[in-house]
Amino acid sequence: MPPALPFQMPPPPRFHCSSPRGSSRRPSGSRFREPGVRRRKMKSCSIKAIFLLGCAMPHASGQLLNCGPGITMLSSLTGDTPVGYLDLQVSPVAQLTFKYTGAQYPNGMAVPDALNYLVMVPSSGTAPTSVTVGINPLAAALLKPGLTYSEHPVFTVGQTTGVNASCRVDLKVPAEPDPVIQSVLNAASFQPILSPGALVSIFGSHLTGPTLSTNYDMSASYPTSVASTSVTFNGVAAPLLYVSPGQINAIVPFALAGKTSVQAIVQRFDRTSPAITLALQDTSPAIFTASQSGSGQGAILQQDPNGQFTYNGPSNPARAGAALEIFASGMGVWTPPAQSDVFLLPANFKTQPVSLTIGAQPAKVLYAGTLGAPLSSWSVLQVNAVVPGGIGSGAQPVVLKIGANDNAQQGVTVWVE
Repeated sequence: MPPALPFQMPPPPRFHCSSPRGSSRRPSGSRFREPGVRRRKMKSCSIKAIFLLGCAMPHASGQLLNCGPGITMLSSLTGDTPVGYLDLQVSPVAQLTFKYTGAQYPNGMAVPDALNYLVMVPSSGTAPTSVTVGINPLAAALLKPGLTYSEHPVFTVGQTTGVNASCRVDLKVPAEPDPVIQSVLNAASFQPILSPGALVSIFGSHLTGPTLSTNYDMSASYPTSVASTSVTFNGVAAPLLYVSPGQINAIVPFALAGKTSVQAIVQRFDRTSPAITLALQDTSPAIFTASQSGSGQGAILQQDPNGQFTYNGPSNPARAGAALEIFASGMGVWTPPAQSDVFLLPANFKTQPVSLTIGAQPAKVLYAGTLGAPLSSWSVLQVNAVVPGGIGSGAQPVVLKIGANDNAQQGVTVWVE
């Protein structure tokens, strides 16, 4: 069993695996505009609204539209974010406290916080006053492109709770083309060499709306749908670690073991990308690099004479006989098979045979298996090896072989004294 990692492993290039900041819930059908729905009037307080029609933000806001009959739309000002104003006026003249408590659909149902695209500043205070209204791009990015949504801001005014503003705020989300996949690359090497269980980065356009990272759930599995976006390989849903309009990070399903080619598809709401055909190997060894470029200096730790682990590099070369910790992806299936996306405790799981050379000389492999830290990904392999003697100094090539395949074409190096 390997020791627990003494550091936080650097992420693969542009590869994000942190906890999410949003929700992947799909908006309810009740969210769509429903003309003619009667709205409750505020008691002892009326609201007038003047909205600035701003420019649409990509994948986010679109345009603020109608705000009730008789409301003037202003277009003389421009900006990236649609902004408007609510004039909170008390009649008869008096002062009442107010607090923005959320929003309602036209049918009176409450809007979930994650899907409420209205932002009010200030959100509380004393009327009469003006409140600036803007768009929450995180919530707006979760909405389906090409549709118009309607919300009513809800305020607590004085002692009256849950009353509607007289203004309805419509949001038109710009239509977008279908998702398009440009490439699917190993997240460690950024080369199109893939295998079951490998971490991959999918690059393209219009892949999703928001930018979100994910985390595993109570079953130690990552979600297969985020913000109404999913990825499939031969119809098998892939665990998703990060989604954005131009990149998705995912895990090639272990269930594809034995396949030599697969078709990858990205689906967002009811729109799908053209399928892209990918070659698949049993293993696709790739070492994570310090520059996060896929080649050059490896993200490699070395054990110093004092027992501490430090990063290897030009200013900290490894001596002959030093122990190294190397981190890779593309090890293929485990024996016994992985039952989730992360494991609870390190165990004696095996891959296909692992070997390593440094400076074209065989390096003694002390350990090859799961990471030493609990709750780590099955898609990362830790290799502990010893720097062989009799090799030159400077940057030396590191070649990792798993089964019949190696990463020689990746061009990873380690610095040696």
